[in-house]
Amino acid sequence: MYKNYTNQEQFDFQINRFMEPYKYDENVQQVIARVSSSIVNLESWYFEWFKAARKAENNEQFGLASAFYQLADFYLLENDSRKKQTYDLFKKNYYNSISMANIDLVNVPYKNGYLPAAVFKNEHATQTLIVHGGFDSYLEELIRLMISYDFVNQLTSYQIILFEGPGQGKALRTGLPLISEWEKPVGTILDYFNLENADLMGMSLGGFLSARAAAFEPRIKRVILYDVMLNMSESLTMKVPYIRQYFGKKLDKHEQQLLEEKLTLIQNNDHNINFLVKKAKDILKVESASDLLQKLGEFNMDGNWDKIEQDVLLIGGTNDMYVPKDTLAKEMLLMKNARSLTSKLFTKKSGGEHHCQVGDKELVMPFIIQFLQS
Repeated sequence: MYKNYTNQEQFDFQINRFMEPYKYDENVQQVIARVSSSIVNLESWYFEWFKAARKAENNEQFGLASAFYQLADFYLLENDSRKKQTYDLFKKNYYNSISMANIDLVNVPYKNGYLPAAVFKNEHATQTLIVHGGFDSYLEELIRLMISYDFVNQLTSYQIILFEGPGQGKALRTGLPLISEWEKPVGTILDYFNLENADLMGMSLGGFLSARAAAFEPRIKRVILYDVMLNMSESLTMKVPYIRQYFGKKLDKHEQQLLEEKLTLIQNNDHNINFLVKKAKDILKVESASDLLQKLGEFNMDGNWDKIEQDVLLIGGTNDMYVPKDTLAKEMLLMKNARSLTSKLFTKKSGGEHHCQVGDKELVMPFIIQFLQS
């Protein structure tokens, strides 16, 4: 069940997202409530979660400490001096909390950096599932998802490969910015592991990226859009409709200055938008507002939806803070050459209406498993 801890949309979403494994743990929920009550801005967000993480780590509650460190890390930008320590503590505690007996960690060479990957070994596998995230995901979040919902034991015919692509996690820190041509990193993963075919699942923005990869990478046989996303720019224009007028338009210097001033004013008055803009600049490696909008504009399919010829599972929610509620229907109409289309739209009545069914992931996982087993 999705919970309101602070009555601030972005804060509550991230707490539900990272603390979902503990939603039925009353002791942990009391800690979350206590920490949440002390949060008034992004600085207190970092300080309070970091303090809670330290306490959990000292008590050798490594999984809990990892989740708290990830919350502390979330709003820190790449140039923040605290970022590396918090990120490293998150990773160290996470791997201290799980068994690695059946998981191999691999750095897959890619351009001037590498793509961190985790492989769930299965010597009897006859199929492969590749999973990646989106705008702000880490490899460890994907590993936690696979373990929490028992993908390995339910998908006994599968080898499961998770990876961080350009702009994500450690890949970003090797100098790889986020790109729209997602078939390139997916193709690299396929090549590295000598795969003739595989199924693909993308989470969050990954729902768009995996659709893009499927359109241009014929080795993908089935694709799961978890959740659907028509293009990346909508996630920003939903919150800042004003900037919609600038997409696809060549701006002169005066217009660029006006855009910069207006967006800065909006950012100063809304920490959620401020984070989205700064994080987007971080992972795309751009400086100005006009360059940001130009880059965001590249994350669309430009009439290529009909190139998707795979079996497709589309998942959406009616109260998604990043995706308009009619997106699932629009995408189904656009994918007119798909071999098959299966969809699931979650509502407030069903539960799972939030982005990526955060707070209610146990509702969506059976549909994903069933799609892959069919």
